[in-house]
Amino acid sequence: MPVRSAFLRSSTAALLLAASGWPQSAVAGDVADVVTDLYGGDGILLAPTPPPFPSHAPHFIASSLGELSDLNDALTANIGLFPFSSVVAGFTFDVELGVPVRTAESLGPILSERAPTLGEGNLYLGLSYSRIDFKRFDGDSLDDLSLTFTHEDVNGDGVLGPAGTPFAFETDQILVELDLEIEQDLLAFYATYGLTDRWDLGIIVPVIHSSARAEAHGTIVRNSPNSELIHNFAPERGGDSADSTVDRSATGIGDVILRTKYNFLRDDPTWPDLAVVGLVKLPTGDEDDLLGTGETNVLGLFVASRTYGSVTPHLNLGYEVSTDSDQNNLRYFVGGDWAVSPSVTLALDVFGRWEPNGDEVGDHIVDLAVGAKWNAVGDLLLTGNIQVPINRNEGLRPDFVWTVGLEMPF
Repeated sequence: MPVRSAFLRSSTAALLLAASGWPQSAVAGDVADVVTDLYGGDGILLAPTPPPFPSHAPHFIASSLGELSDLNDALTANIGLFPFSSVVAGFTFDVELGVPVRTAESLGPILSERAPTLGEGNLYLGLSYSRIDFKRFDGDSLDDLSLTFTHEDVNGDGVLGPAGTPFAFETDQILVELDLEIEQDLLAFYATYGLTDRWDLGIIVPVIHSSARAEAHGTIVRNSPNSELIHNFAPERGGDSADSTVDRSATGIGDVILRTKYNFLRDDPTWPDLAVVGLVKLPTGDEDDLLGTGETNVLGLFVASRTYGSVTPHLNLGYEVSTDSDQNNLRYFVGGDWAVSPSVTLALDVFGRWEPNGDEVGDHIVDLAVGAKWNAVGDLLLTGNIQVPINRNEGLRPDFVWTVGLEMPF
């Protein structure tokens, strides 16, 4: 059919664009290390102290390197945990007629799953594009973060300073103000096949463009009388203050997801339709360039849904196990979709991800997604949704994420 041919051509063009059209790494080095690599990547080394004083140049290296690395790790640990669009068909094939027919009044949810499957021998393809522009980290704006580096305890007495002693210089500090930009473009390709009347198999292949930029402005906080004699940035860095910028980007395949769904109960007069969903996320994306998490994850979901007239509420509940046990998490989706007309369905989901053994940075992420599916022409579906953080002060968060996509049975 012409619509299917156009869909395949557009999908192929999108894949080629993703593979070759996005820029590759702008600067040598890993995208994930833009914060750690500030000031040369080895911490802050001050200018050598002129005689007769012993050199104080390395006395902020340990603190600065540690603080920058801790922030860098906390930021990157929250990247790559986005949910993909659900693979729920609004159409399936009539085997006898060989044409797509509506599976239900609704065209399906946006991010969550509902229990029905495609049907034996049916193939469903889709692609989506998402834009993620991170804006906040634990409630603080990414363009207005600050770190304070402390002096080394030179004499090892467990006390910095204090004032009025020969070691008062230990009370000096370095304040670094940070302006960070972290962005991702995500192009995802979906394929789902009905192995039997109740069992679907599928795959998601994401192509990701990640970019990160860190600008730092450091100043010496002078708390000791001899500070200007012994603590200074190198002259080429400005003396009293020093700036540093790292800007990197990369494009490539993200973490591929294999998925399956088995619908074990449907059309029961009392119970909702029930299914189980399994997903395996493979570490195919480069963790160092923020294209993947570097871990293998296995997620099991219990799915319940039932249609009442034009409304289909649904519940997804499951647990994800990671090769990094600190990332093991509980997943949940609660929402529904509403067929406002034969060609338009609106959908709403509240979904969360809770890490019981997390590091207290973004351990519980809760979002709201509102979207729509439109049967534009033939059996082609256009989709779109906006995700908004509910607890926006948890972890690394965007103000919103928007997604558009295409879906079609074959």
